[in-house]
Amino acid sequence: MVVRVDGSIDNRQAATITVDDAVKGRVEQVLDASRLVVMGQTVLIDNQTRVANGAPAINDYVEVHGMPSADGVVTAGYIERKTTPATPPFAVKGFVKNHDTTARTFVVGTLTVNYGSATVNDMPAGSWNGLIIDAKGSACAGQPVCGTLTASKVEPGGAPITSIAKAEVEGFVASGTAASFVLGSQRVVTSASTVFEGGLAEDVVVGVKLEAEGPISNGVLNAVKVSFRDNLRFEADVASVNAGAGTLTLAGLPGITVQTNALTEFKDVAFLAGLASPNHLRIKARPGANGSILALEVELRSTSSDSRLILQGPVGSVTGTASLTVLGVTVDTTTIADSEFKNLGDAPIGRAAFFAAATPGILVKARADRRGGTAVWEQIELED
Repeated sequence: MVVRVDGSIDNRQAATITVDDAVKGRVEQVLDASRLVVMGQTVLIDNQTRVANGAPAINDYVEVHGMPSADGVVTAGYIERKTTPATPPFAVKGFVKNHDTTARTFVVGTLTVNYGSATVNDMPAGSWNGLIIDAKGSACAGQPVCGTLTASKVEPGGAPITSIAKAEVEGFVASGTAASFVLGSQRVVTSASTVFEGGLAEDVVVGVKLEAEGPISNGVLNAVKVSFRDNLRFEADVASVNAGAGTLTLAGLPGITVQTNALTEFKDVAFLAGLASPNHLRIKARPGANGSILALEVELRSTSSDSRLILQGPVGSVTGTASLTVLGVTVDTTTIADSEFKNLGDAPIGRAAFFAAATPGILVKARADRRGGTAVWEQIELED
């Protein structure tokens, strides 16, 4: 579930904990195993999503806890199928578009919200387009497809904080660049002294999941540290493409299926169908459904084959000081020289020290040269 905690970070003492669901309503479509449509919002399900009371079907009433990650898209952390609707039964959180101040309507995803008779709290004058709102109501135009929600209350999606000495905010980048971006509903700015963990400043793109830490002044979080939560990286040739399923596999990385969707950004290629073996790619990704990988960015580096291979992800298991698994791929380190085991600062630490630190869950990056279809691993390093 998603919660807001108010209190003291230094003393680890909570004053209030507020549970914050993203969507409440009926399942309108089941697109596939990793996507539902609820109240006009596409709900993304991955292998970190918990589903309670069985897989939802069309017309089931559900509460979805997660974060708006794009227009009409919610990345779910927890989905609960319920027999008794909440009071009020319908709710949606997301980005406003097509705001009509005269008709008192706006659109979130494909859902129209009519707020003509609603109580409106703390919303600014003028256009709300681009803002995250939280709308609740008891009346929908249809079932299971709501179509239009008659709202009883509309307020900002997340209570604004104007000033606080220390804050931690986690969410998806909704807009902006590394220097200034919106994380969920919170404006974040960075400086030359901001520390980036698990990625680089240029990796801050729309759709990436981050945690930002720092003081909030005049409603803006001045980031001391920005931590990447989506930190899977690959460089490899394309092995196969299934444009219909939106997936691809990579040569030299057996068992990994990369899933693309409407949020995936393609660089130097128009779309997935424009790729084929043996195109050489760089991919930024996050864990996806059923053990797959959900691509945030797919970059075409070359239309021809390249033997370079990069695999970055958390350690799954370790076998002595000889091998480890990353995302199910076995990395045989017996071919790696002692000087090519690196620490967080990219300094050599040797095999023994590396394996002492590379426990399950630790992020690592491994590089290989693919020879005759086989990956020969040449370097491995710890990542923050």
